[in-house]
Amino acid sequence: MNYKTHINGGILASLYITSQIHNVELLHTAIFIGGSMLGSLLPDIDHRSSYIGNKAKPVSRVINKLAGHRKLFHSPLLYLILYFIADIFILNKFGISFNKGLFLGIMSHLLLDSFTIGGLPWFYPISKKRFSIGKIKTNSQLEFTFCGILIFINILILLDLLKITSIFTFTQG
Repeated sequence: MNYKTHINGGILASLYITSQIHNVELLHTAIFIGGSMLGSLLPDIDHRSSYIGNKAKPVSRVINKLAGHRKLFHSPLLYLILYFIADIFILNKFGISFNKGLFLGIMSHLLLDSFTIGGLPWFYPISKKRFSIGKIKTNSQLEFTFCGILIFINILILLDLLKITSIFTFTQG
């Protein structure tokens, strides 16, 4: 998947979670969504020509050389461990919101990558077997259509959150 699809997947996940929670401060919501957007790009730091890899070339080069693409940095196990370690040390509520958003964005990235032809090694490093639940090729017409659908749903949820329309009523009350 390309970065636009991943960002929209991260936004969708965070908007949906936000729509289900009441009485959350706007700043916490913004931090949560921002964390999710960053997290939706983060796993591709292991690929030099990815959007985030281009922004952090030296880091991306080192990570790719040490870990390769779609291996360690596409392993849910790595992120679960990092999430729980961060959760222990982050004490302020803004950091907690960011950490939760970051993890949600990472998980949305991994889920979306599972829809590609190449699949994802969900149990790496225990197993290198890749799992694919779809046949989407990166930058294909199918991916562009899928990204458009994500954008459309994001707009619907945002309009609902802003109480502009309730076509699908994602929020309660």
